[in-house]
Amino acid sequence: MHNKKRLTHILLGILLLTLLLPLPTTQAAPPGHASSVLTASTVPGSGGTGLIDKVIDLLFNKILDPILNVFGSKSSTADSPVKVTPLPPVGSDGQDSNVLQGKVIVIDPGHGGSNPGAVANNTRESDNNLAVGLKLRDKLRQAGAKVVMTRDTDRTVAPEGSTLDQELQARITIAEENQADIFVSIHSNDNDDPSIAGTMSFYPNGKSSALARAVQNAVVKETHAVNRGVSPANFYVLRNNPVPAMLLEMGFVSNPTEAARLHDATYRASIAQGIFNGIVNYFSSR
Repeated sequence: MHNKKRLTHILLGILLLTLLLPLPTTQAAPPGHASSVLTASTVPGSGGTGLIDKVIDLLFNKILDPILNVFGSKSSTADSPVKVTPLPPVGSDGQDSNVLQGKVIVIDPGHGGSNPGAVANNTRESDNNLAVGLKLRDKLRQAGAKVVMTRDTDRTVAPEGSTLDQELQARITIAEENQADIFVSIHSNDNDDPSIAGTMSFYPNGKSSALARAVQNAVVKETHAVNRGVSPANFYVLRNNPVPAMLLEMGFVSNPTEAARLHDATYRASIAQGIFNGIVNYFSSR
């Protein structure tokens, strides 16, 4: 409707211009006056051009200019900035990470303090777990999630001297007290055979595998690690957890090549991105 009105204004403007512009005479000028006629029509400030200037100003500034603005032909200025609607944040696989807004996510970097976990090839499991966990925390917070870390330094969660069950229960208690939506435990693997490598994920026996599968698939996609699949398990932090939980084994520190990757900041960042993408995919499918 507005565009039709604009076009009508154009036609009216052209009609007005036609009516107001002086029509050329069909009479020949006397021989001695040809140059004076030419001069009168081209010299700035003459009476004829004043009227023409007004009509052109009316046509272009009052009629055409608004239309050009409507169709985007006029460049934006400081007085008329172009409004850009930001796109929703997305994970690297294209999912809308707005689904994380307000979600309570517990990140559990396994081991820590006096319990370093698996140690091999100049790599400590507890260090790998924490480094990836902190990177993941930052990504989740940027997407609007409330992130609770079971630990954010190299320490145990329960007081030093506690039993292993007490240590693991302390991690679950954090999820309970914060009414977490999900619990993600991050670990590094170990095996007597140094040739074994790959990423694997676990979920509680008899419970949904959706979270573990989402994270496993996304991490493998992001890192191109060997996919060792998803399995049910009876780990303490899984079987006793009241919230949807999964445990990720990022790779084997016993494998020299994989140990070097797990120690590399860039590879750690890619794992964190993969976990993030998996969490986004999990909530997007709910």
